[in-house]
Amino acid sequence: MKTSRTFGWVQDPNNFRSLCNVVAVFDYESSKHRELVDVIIPSLVLTKDGQSELVAVMHKRPLRITYRNLVGTSFTPRSSARCNGIIQATVKGQKGRAFIGDWPADNYVRWAHCFGFIKYNYDDDTFEITDFGRKLTAVYNNEEALSSVEIEILTKAILAYPPAIRVLSLLSVDDVVLTKFEIGKQLGFIGEGGFGSMPQNLLIRELAMETNAKKRNEMKADWEGASDKYARMTAGWLAKLGLVRQVSKTVSVEQNGKTYSETIGQSYTITAKGLTALNRAMGKSRHPKTPKNICFEMLATKKHKDREYLRTRRALIIKHIYSSKKPVSIDEIIAGLEVKNINASPEVIRDDIAGLINIGLFIEDTPKGFVNKDAIVDFVIPVMSNVTASDIEKSKDEMRENIKHISHEYLSLMELAYDSKQNRFFEMKTLELLTEECGYSGMHLGGSRKPDGIIYTENLQSNFGIIVDTKAYSKGYSLSASEADKMQRYVEENKMRDEQVNPNKWWENFGNAQAFYFMFVSGHFTGKYKEQLNRITLVTKTKGAAVAIKELLLIADRIKENNSFQEMERMFFA
Repeated sequence: MKTSRTFGWVQDPNNFRSLCNVVAVFDYESSKHRELVDVIIPSLVLTKDGQSELVAVMHKRPLRITYRNLVGTSFTPRSSARCNGIIQATVKGQKGRAFIGDWPADNYVRWAHCFGFIKYNYDDDTFEITDFGRKLTAVYNNEEALSSVEIEILTKAILAYPPAIRVLSLLSVDDVVLTKFEIGKQLGFIGEGGFGSMPQNLLIRELAMETNAKKRNEMKADWEGASDKYARMTAGWLAKLGLVRQVSKTVSVEQNGKTYSETIGQSYTITAKGLTALNRAMGKSRHPKTPKNICFEMLATKKHKDREYLRTRRALIIKHIYSSKKPVSIDEIIAGLEVKNINASPEVIRDDIAGLINIGLFIEDTPKGFVNKDAIVDFVIPVMSNVTASDIEKSKDEMRENIKHISHEYLSLMELAYDSKQNRFFEMKTLELLTEECGYSGMHLGGSRKPDGIIYTENLQSNFGIIVDTKAYSKGYSLSASEADKMQRYVEENKMRDEQVNPNKWWENFGNAQAFYFMFVSGHFTGKYKEQLNRITLVTKTKGAAVAIKELLLIADRIKENNSFQEMERMFFA
């Protein structure tokens, strides 16, 4: 395998006519293909950007087009970007722009691939049309509106796409209405970067407390995890085909005697047409089951050292279960993986299978073992070299054995703690762990002149509160003097509680706590962080701690097991 692509998950495109145009690129008998060769590419692509090469590629038979020629490359700044890819030229951009950039072009290629209209060739990094794709191009209509025949084929395609079946299945229970966050939390692999969902309850509280209209709109538009984006995108496609309906849902969260309510516009409910389509795809009422399109690349998405390892392990699990006519035990799966030099514990297998169910596969856990309950289109496992687990992945797998009471989704914190680009998500997931799993009251605060968050107890003989500051750094966190000063200021503001010192009065969210502590959370700590902790304690007369995320997960598990809020006090502040 020459390169590693990302397929199976799509975040941005939603125009079905443009999707049909993209598929038509690969059929040299289509009107769109001829238009590209004769008119569009010559007019949009400059000679210096490879015009003649792209035209020559379109004349090749059989027609196999490289990823580079399809998607093109990016330009800096984006405002000066030129068209240098076939899919860039195929789809019109926004605000009258004649073409799209390389990133949306990549997403359109992914979309066509995950719907089974084109296939990927690992040997030369090319794409070509499938027989199913030719069914679409055979009825291709270059009008803006989709024809009824095109809609029928697109509906068949989406019902073979596992995440779409997952969304329909979640919505089919008791006519439920789910927000994109409620769907996203149940979509993808447990405890893994690349499949995170924004904590809805924390977001609701923060939205309800935010009075600035501009900031509220930014939060609603931008605050979502990767799985929430996939949920929104997939549900949006289903809505355009009439299988679900987008609605608004009011979500309420109670805390410390207060009720916080917000309306989430990106919420969804299944339609009668969608329920009928789901039942048919599942093989009910004598209908054959719709085979699902699985690809190796959809089994892990985030670019990190473990991506190919995780994809390989999960692909082998699928092959093992789906090739057997009888239930497959965990011991049999473990033995099958060992033959391929992959070691996995029972907890790892269970979490992987839970993730496979979360992406839309129907696998049943029975007393005799795991049973395949649907059909899939066979897929290729590329030959990989040096497919091994990193130290972080090994550590996560060990933690799966030790954590028995909190959800394994919080193992994602062990990755987030080392990814500075996801600092806000790390903040919110840490606060969600402490509030939703451990049962503390509290909230994410963030923003100017506020700590990242707070937690506190209620209804104890002596209630306490903790100021929480999270730090995501790739090589661990050395507590700097400036960050220590900032925490010192928060501790002192909480003591004084003077509106003139800080008008936002963040400390009012502490309920009736009488004792207070402070806590830094990171992947691990380096340098002279203990000296900074001692300095804050000496100056403020307030105890604090620097807690590695692994420690926090283990303590959180014990707190939930024993329902003992004092566990945090005893371990970190005694």
